[in-house]
Amino acid sequence: MRLSGFPSRSQVAAAAFGGLAVAAALVVGTPEIAAQRAGRPPGDPAGLWISDAPLDESRRLLIVVDPATRHTAIYHVDAAAGTLALRSTRDITWDLMVDDFNAQEPRPSALRRMLQTGPAPPAEPAPAGR
Repeated sequence: MRLSGFPSRSQVAAAAFGGLAVAAALVVGTPEIAAQRAGRPPGDPAGLWISDAPLDESRRLLIVVDPATRHTAIYHVDAAAGTLALRSTRDITWDLMVDDFNAQEPRPSALRRMLQTGPAPPAEPAPAGR
């Protein structure tokens, strides 16, 4: 039973998600505030990159990337429970330096060699036996 005048869980979750979006917009739109964060170079106007995608009927995936510091954070927003949960965060600097990881053949390095040297010459037919 819901008491009149009190918000539902989905309304609370929507408000929490909206608050996070507003906070992110303030950080993106105000370089002075963003510059006060530890690890951010002063005056860097890059801002945050935010991606939002559904996970299932009541949960959403929120990805926040700070290109200035090369950090990313992954959140689950649960509208039914009205929660925002941090699932993972990391510095992706080293990730972005890896040439290929879990790649299948042809790997990027093989394609690069093929493009630099050109296609392999056709194989010569085997000599006919006498």
